[in-house]
Amino acid sequence: MKTTMKRFFAVAVCALAIFGLAAQWAAAMAPPAQAGAEGQSQTMKLLTLKKAQLQKEKTKGDFDRSLKLKEQGLTSEQEFAMVQTSYLQAQVDFQQALINFMGSEARISVASAVKFQDAGGKKFVRVTLRYSSKELKQLENLNIKADDLFPLDFMKELKDVSVTLKSEAKIVSDPYEKGIASLPLETEKDVTFQLLKDVENLEVSVFYSGKTETTSVYLQKGVSANIVTINSAQFSQEADLESTATYDLSLEKFSGEANVFKLDVVNLPHAINYEFSDPTTSARLSQIKFSEGVTSMKLQLKLFLPKNADAQVVIDKPLELYVLTLEAERGSVLQEMLAKNPVIGPKEIDAMRAGSVRLVLVPRGVGKIEVQAVNLYHEIKVGESVQMEVRVKNAGTRKLNNIRVFGDLPLNWRAEISPDLITSLEQNKEQVVTIKFQPPADVAVGDYEPKIKTECSADNRKVESEDKIVRVHVAAKTNFIGIGLLVLLLVGLLVGIVVFGIKLTRR
Repeated sequence: MKTTMKRFFAVAVCALAIFGLAAQWAAAMAPPAQAGAEGQSQTMKLLTLKKAQLQKEKTKGDFDRSLKLKEQGLTSEQEFAMVQTSYLQAQVDFQQALINFMGSEARISVASAVKFQDAGGKKFVRVTLRYSSKELKQLENLNIKADDLFPLDFMKELKDVSVTLKSEAKIVSDPYEKGIASLPLETEKDVTFQLLKDVENLEVSVFYSGKTETTSVYLQKGVSANIVTINSAQFSQEADLESTATYDLSLEKFSGEANVFKLDVVNLPHAINYEFSDPTTSARLSQIKFSEGVTSMKLQLKLFLPKNADAQVVIDKPLELYVLTLEAERGSVLQEMLAKNPVIGPKEIDAMRAGSVRLVLVPRGVGKIEVQAVNLYHEIKVGESVQMEVRVKNAGTRKLNNIRVFGDLPLNWRAEISPDLITSLEQNKEQVVTIKFQPPADVAVGDYEPKIKTECSADNRKVESEDKIVRVHVAAKTNFIGIGLLVLLLVGLLVGIVVFGIKLTRR
């Protein structure tokens, strides 16, 4: 009977042990919502865990004492099995409370994302990642250890973390992806990317432990060599004399407490005027102010070229100029520097701690042709022709090439032009061209309008010209024989009347 009871107790102890292990595995696999602590705060979960730890330690003490008594034969198998079952159940409860408390696993957070610019104007983003776990820190502070039942060493360091930067679901960084071999708990690591596209905000995508977490961030502005950086996509332009060159400017404030900045242009000839304007409101500006939370803005720089070239504004010679943004109180420093040397370079600009962008302007001459004539109205008779002179003048600022003069004539009219081709004509020079319009022999009496046209080129570009309209009145040819006969007839008639009158008076 004793043997049977011993076997029964042994089987019961094994069954309870198996049950305890199964419950332990089920609790480990179950999500926190199934742990019976829905709606509990993290503080209550921590108290439940501490209570489960105390219960585990108490039942472990009971189990250790019962095990010694069993070895000495001072307790029965049934009593030992009950104590052992209580200890196993306490272990399961502790593990369940631990899993419930851990809840969300330790995670990687984006501590900062800072955009900065190097001396060459390239934009970079430095992302700082932090691996932390509030729960693990609380366990450590409360001296709660679970290494014997549920080791948490695997959570103290993450391996093979991958980071990418995206904007509108597209990767905008170079390289496309960067890896972190190891990220220990409660530490920070930096990864730096070059921006392929200038953006104000982006998504930081971090892949680790088989999952991807994406954080949308607004980029902070890091310390840069320039307080306000300037960029222009159209940094080099060509513009005709007596026209306007417009540069679109992108300004971005990176650091510094100042919010008001002065705008200026240096190394610009005095003959060229300029103005800064807001492209939205067209307001002209000399200073800009960055409001709270605003770190970038768009502006336009307009350069007004003179009508004629001079010693400083030379046709086809590039002009280099700099657009500056500097703190308002440092404007006097710039004026003192310009008083000593009217031309300044990158070294002087760097010394002023000013934001700058180098622009290039190439003045181009304007081709313009004028056709002048003393008289554009002529009267001729049938069988006659029109002869006239016109003056072809270069009224532009660039040499004209291959000037061709030709006519747009009424039907069957002909024109003789000499010379009909002028190889070249310098600025403000002119040449006389003789034109002869020849109507057909059977031209009808009436008014006609032949046109004088010109075409030429300047700097391989076609020059537009205004047509000159010549008005020609064609009258009938004079018939001298008919007129003579008519006169003789009238004279004979008068003579006859006089003779007849004399005869009448003699009667």
